Amino acid sequence: MGRHAGDLALWSGLADGAETIVVPEADYEMSEIIARLKRGQERGKKHSIIIVAEGVGSGFEFGDKIKEEINVDTRVTVLGHIQRGGSPTGFDRVLASRLGAKAVDLLLDGKAGVTVGIEKNELVYNDIDEVLSRTHTIDMDMYKLSQQLSI
Repeated sequence: MGRHAGDLALWSGLADGAETIVVPEADYEMSEIIARLKRGQERGKKHSIIIVAEGVGSGFEFGDKIKEEINVDTRVTVLGHIQRGGSPTGFDRVLASRLGAKAVDLLLDGKAGVTVGIEKNELVYNDIDEVLSRTHTIDMDMYKLSQQLSI
């Protein structure tokens, strides 16, 4: 999860207060990650959270590089599907109900081969072939926010 898109890493990193979020859609320099960790140490930080999307590389390799550069203990956690998704919130349940109802309505109206989604809090549907041909990008404003919050 995250092999081709960094959304899960980005949003979980924002929610968890990660110092660094590394996603396939944004360039990164290992030297800058190391420098950020060192600045944190100089300010007295005892720990840091780094989220690495699957499509970027191995979390274990990141941990090894960090340990090699600044000689700190690193712990890598590879999350499973349940941990990544967690228990659904009330909002999640209502959204799932809305999407499911829209899908049924579309089928009853004779529309097939479409996906159902939400854009700007409105239910929408799109041809599945059109959706599959899109190039996915993360919300760069949210990525920039993650960098601002981690200073």
